[in-house]
Amino acid sequence: NAPEETGQPVREPGQTRATQPGRRLQKENTWRRLWKDYGYIPVTVVCMLLLFKVIFQIAWVPSGSMETTLHHRDLMLVQRIAYTPRQGDVVVLRKDNTFDNQALVKRVIGLPGDTVRFQDGYVYVNGEELDESYLPRQGISASGSREEYAVPEGHLFFLGDNRTGSWDARSWDDPFIPVENVRSHVLVCISFLKGNSWLGIRAVA
Repeated sequence: NAPEETGQPVREPGQTRATQPGRRLQKENTWRRLWKDYGYIPVTVVCMLLLFKVIFQIAWVPSGSMETTLHHRDLMLVQRIAYTPRQGDVVVLRKDNTFDNQALVKRVIGLPGDTVRFQDGYVYVNGEELDESYLPRQGISASGSREEYAVPEGHLFFLGDNRTGSWDARSWDDPFIPVENVRSHVLVCISFLKGNSWLGIRAVA
């Protein structure tokens, strides 16, 4: 006699319900749908991790030497690679023999071969008065131990924007820092602590 038709799919010998082609297809479609809807999340996370591991970095402002441009304990977004220091840039640098090898945040004033001079509270580079509109007020740049600095090749000259309260090239035994000691370029500052949170997020110039 012919087997009774039940309307149910016939499984081959050894084939379990979990391995039926229809269920496999349903499972594959579920994974495809999940990837289509949410696959961007792990891709975005991986891309962000790579960006902040290789190209960008988040760091704290370690002191008040760059006020009022950067405040103590502000957050900075810095660019780590493919950067050549330019006059006026705010950078993170390493200086030998600093306490606990702490990174410093300063502004590039003199490039290799430049002559930096202080006169009547103003800064001159190669004989021209430097435009320092980023300072809270003008005419406050004291000279330190000497009035003129000739920047050697391969080195840079740095000052803090807080000219009356910054430990910078004017106070260092060796006022010049090798270019390779510059670690990154400050792009964005984020102020959120009590007292300066109104500054918010801003580009650093």
